[in-house]
Amino acid sequence: MSESLQRRSLLKLAAGTTTAVTAGWCWQAGPAHAAEGADSTGDATGETGALDTLVLGDTASESAHGLTTTLSDIVTGGLGRPARVLNPKETADFWGGTLAATMACRPKGTTYVTIKLWGSDAGEDLGRLQLFAGGKQVGHYHLGAVDPLDIAGEEPRTPERFYFHTLPLPTGLTEGKGSIALEIRSMGRVAGYAQSATDYYKPMERPSRGIYRLYTHHKPYFDLGEDDLTGALPALEARPSPGSEVVDKVNARVVAQAAAEASRTAPQLDLWYLEFLARAYTMPSTAAYRNGAVPLQITSSLDAVYWKYLADPKVMTDSSQQWMGLGRIGLVLLQIGDALKPLLDEPVIGSPGTIPNSGFEFGGALPTGWRAVTWAGKGTVTRDTTVTRGGAASAKVTIPASGTVGLAPGARIPLEQGAYTYGAWIKTEGVGSNGAYLDVLFFNSSGGLVGGDNKFFASSGTHDWEHVTATLTTPATATQAEVQVRLATAGTAWFDDLTLTPPATATAKPVIRRDAWTKMLLDSREYWRQRFPQYTNQAIICALGLYLADRGLSFLGSDDSWGETKARDYVHQSVGLAPWLGPERADGTPEKPLGSAYYQVSKAGISKELGYAGNYGELQEWLSLVYDAVIGIGGVEDDKLRDHLVTMAKARMVFRHPALDADGYRTMRIETVVGWRDPEYPGKVAYDEGNKWDGHPLRLAALLKDPDLTSYAKQSIADNQFFHVLQETYGLGASARTNLNLLSTADDYAYISDADGSGALLPMSPGQPDFVFSDEDNGLVAVKHGDEILYASLYWRARWGVNRLARVHHITADGIERSATVWQDVKYVPDGRAHTEPDWVNFEFAVGDLNIPDGGFPPPGDTLHQAWAGQVLPLAKAPDDVPDAPVGKETPFAGRASFYRCVYGPYLIAMNTTRDRSYTFTTQGFGASVDLLSGAKVGGNTELCVKPGTTVVLRQR
Repeated sequence: MSESLQRRSLLKLAAGTTTAVTAGWCWQAGPAHAAEGADSTGDATGETGALDTLVLGDTASESAHGLTTTLSDIVTGGLGRPARVLNPKETADFWGGTLAATMACRPKGTTYVTIKLWGSDAGEDLGRLQLFAGGKQVGHYHLGAVDPLDIAGEEPRTPERFYFHTLPLPTGLTEGKGSIALEIRSMGRVAGYAQSATDYYKPMERPSRGIYRLYTHHKPYFDLGEDDLTGALPALEARPSPGSEVVDKVNARVVAQAAAEASRTAPQLDLWYLEFLARAYTMPSTAAYRNGAVPLQITSSLDAVYWKYLADPKVMTDSSQQWMGLGRIGLVLLQIGDALKPLLDEPVIGSPGTIPNSGFEFGGALPTGWRAVTWAGKGTVTRDTTVTRGGAASAKVTIPASGTVGLAPGARIPLEQGAYTYGAWIKTEGVGSNGAYLDVLFFNSSGGLVGGDNKFFASSGTHDWEHVTATLTTPATATQAEVQVRLATAGTAWFDDLTLTPPATATAKPVIRRDAWTKMLLDSREYWRQRFPQYTNQAIICALGLYLADRGLSFLGSDDSWGETKARDYVHQSVGLAPWLGPERADGTPEKPLGSAYYQVSKAGISKELGYAGNYGELQEWLSLVYDAVIGIGGVEDDKLRDHLVTMAKARMVFRHPALDADGYRTMRIETVVGWRDPEYPGKVAYDEGNKWDGHPLRLAALLKDPDLTSYAKQSIADNQFFHVLQETYGLGASARTNLNLLSTADDYAYISDADGSGALLPMSPGQPDFVFSDEDNGLVAVKHGDEILYASLYWRARWGVNRLARVHHITADGIERSATVWQDVKYVPDGRAHTEPDWVNFEFAVGDLNIPDGGFPPPGDTLHQAWAGQVLPLAKAPDDVPDAPVGKETPFAGRASFYRCVYGPYLIAMNTTRDRSYTFTTQGFGASVDLLSGAKVGGNTELCVKPGTTVVLRQR
């Protein structure tokens, strides 16, 4: 950046919001690369312990702090220590019991509050614990930069051990004071995806998690006192069950479903199940394998999807296929296309001027769209696949003695005025005179019969296929017709290939299947290319939809197909192999809302959901579909894409840390504490992949066949956690979505079990080598030092502007966990504007595309006020080619600093996120240390240089 531009930015800021002062925050102008003082990281003094400690359940401590409570009991909790629980109200609502106390704070600088909790407690119904200071709520309920004191999850966070969670207080609340009134309020859980306040705020119905201690301190990390018991990591044992019987159970379910889908007699409108059936068609283990009924079932179903789409465009725009649109149809065509080609140039079933399923090709025991009718006597009606005129089936009617039996359509045919020619091919065996015939009936718009029993007979006796036709003028009041086929004597008759020829004057023309399916795919592609979403997971799903839609268009022979190169570019954009250019205008010009050099995936291979995302960043299921769509099913050679998918998958493996599962057995969990879009902790059990709606453990490893990924998958089997996670995935239910993702389980398990891997274990596994992983694009660091682990998100939920907050998760070698939101030093290039935090307590953000008020639904009860309201967040300058975004609009640039310096406990992290500038920092106040990357010893008052796009991690000696 030029000096003149730096100065202009500074002057603009000085003339704008730089003098804004509130009770919670004061931002003052600094140099062009603005920075905060060293006091923000707490390394200016040598104090390391607590300023004050409140021991709950201890009479003397509670009295000394003036503790007052409502709906609270003292209980004996972890390690026999006293704790307080906060109880629900007699008539349960969102809010429960409270406790309030006065605690010491720093009159100058930052005061932190830490809570001590027992890690064996589990269950979302334990609710949440929310901190208040000076009567104001500290932080937000859902995905705020400062979160609640506790968010209970379904699984225990640290079994048999205490853990500690730390939050900062706004300095405006403590400035000039020696004490601060703190309060903890208990509350029920919240449902992040709810669309109303009633559904969002859940009642608190059982006592809260036990609260053991509350501390105030001035450093982000403080040393525990000798009387502060923490517990010990239990003995690590492999999970004994379940075992491989889960694979058998899963396989039994999907095989049964494949048989059911292959024999359906009605159209299947669920695209997940259509893909399921198309995949099953190629799998020898299923009844759908090369089953001639499958292409016909898929054809009739896609025809039905077409009519549904014409009636309701939401099928493509906001259904369960959101972002992918109707692209999954393209995948179905790629999977089973050769079998569908003979049917492409026939009319869509239900097309104007045609008889639905006129050749009885579609169906099971009975033809799809037809019903068996007995007018007199008795007989049988079946769909016969052994006797046909040329297709795959015919309709067979048998009468043993006497009667009138046949088939009637489920829907009538719309007619216009004029002469229509009706026809049917009929074959007979032992049929009497006037026995087998075609019957045409006419109805008015109200469904009343206005012309009936127009019978046209085949020859009697036994004969091969005979074409019976008749031309009938539509009665004046008729608007629809019903074409029936009947047998009225003893014997057997087969009917096939019914025909209807409209008059030349008819305006409603038949819709050809190739044209109908082309319309669905083209509409979907054109709609979604103009709405290419920003978040990485959404971008991948949308890019898959665009790519598959275009592959489908190519298969159908459409002149509107882009072709492989252009279509695949959207996939490359979505996974970070090419810059993401955003939605396109109607003429195909990309809007480039984030400029021409924004990548959806960091150089390190991590998705950019603004910053690091834990569970939401688990994209393996979509990467599996990327591989399948482009390389696996499509058969396109793209080694660059495959290698990149391997890089992305391996990068995620750094974010698995040792833990215990809900039953106390050793496992690995996804790191979620430092995740931007993660609302609860701990993360799911996962090695290569956790339980997901759209994927299953082993799937991506089995596709990519990378030796390391294979070994990580084998590790999950060795720890017996694969079967446990698979059981959970199975437990998600027998939906189309889960059955599709479980379809290949048995094959994938067989491959991984027999494959030779590299022998590697997940990087954070106990005993593995030390390392430092840094992702400067996401402001993300992961450190393994012995069996000590540190995760840090330096770019932490800074949606609106630079907030100077970092999120850390520290796990000691003996398994004690700390998590904290802490201040850090930053440098950035200001753009001259600033965002002022609004007085919101639920969300820290707005949701523009949903019917939710800015900041989310206000909680029930009295109006609450946000302690961070009025905080002024300066905006960092975006790249020159990025269009200006309004202040208060979430962007990946507004809050991203150029340089971060974060001190937490024995660690100092210095990160340079730029590509063209170097930064220096000092170790003054930190002490002697070791550079974990180079191994070099560093003195306690040393100036170090951090080169562009690099990170330095120091650990105290």
